[in-house]
Amino acid sequence: MRTAGIRFARGKGALKAALMLAGLALGGCSGQGALWNTSDSDLGGPDRKIRIPVTKASMPSSVQPYPRIEATLQCIRRTGMLRGRTFVVGPFADSTGKINAVAVGATGNFIPQGGSASYVTDALTKSGAMVVSTYFGAPTKAVPAQYAINGIFNSLDFGTAAQADVRVSGIGPTLELGWAQLSLSIQLDEVATRVNRQMSMIQRPVRYTQLGATSGAVFNNALVTGSANLQNQERLQLEALNGPIALGVADVIMKEFPRARQECLGNVADLLIKDDYQTDTPQSLATATVTGLY
Repeated sequence: MRTAGIRFARGKGALKAALMLAGLALGGCSGQGALWNTSDSDLGGPDRKIRIPVTKASMPSSVQPYPRIEATLQCIRRTGMLRGRTFVVGPFADSTGKINAVAVGATGNFIPQGGSASYVTDALTKSGAMVVSTYFGAPTKAVPAQYAINGIFNSLDFGTAAQADVRVSGIGPTLELGWAQLSLSIQLDEVATRVNRQMSMIQRPVRYTQLGATSGAVFNNALVTGSANLQNQERLQLEALNGPIALGVADVIMKEFPRARQECLGNVADLLIKDDYQTDTPQSLATATVTGLY
């Protein structure tokens, strides 16, 4: 019992000594800022140079549109074809049926859902039209409108263009090239009758590349195994919205209003099927691919 009491007393004394030492260390650091972030890159706040800032993340910025599509929308605005015209925009539909629950950051669906219609609203506003948004709910007061524009994500396909894993004596490079292909449709209807006036179908490729090296060899009687990879993947969700939707809106507007087509098609003529505008029997669906926009 006596031995146990001595051990307990010694342990308690050691604990007190450790706490006192930690207190002195922290007290000295709080006075001198030795262990805190005192760099000039501290982003400010009442705790500047006293505590570690909450985040060093990049500052937010606006989403940059594709210049050529943006120029087309501004061109349509200058024609005045949409001045005084009101469009009703509903929720954006997703008919791909693709769900993702395993990838990093996955939330259930590969592509955005109904809120994607905000990009339709943005494109119409830039083109000079008045917009009634219904994806937040029906308006409490009726607004006379002539047209309705809605969108649907139609398909989402995945594939692997190339894949290689070559090893010599247990060491070698790896390569994987993959892609995703998204298609969407923009539909222009008459509000009163729901009669379809114009349709545009847009497709957007998203690419994925992975390069790496693997090892499974013996060096000096020691087995060395492992791998290192570099990945480069375009953003599927953002690129499904930024560009393709605005291009589809511009397409149906230029089909509906010949003057807008005549004056503004040149900015994106190579992205849209030219025969759809130049033949006597135009196709019912225009197909485009958002490539070469930079």
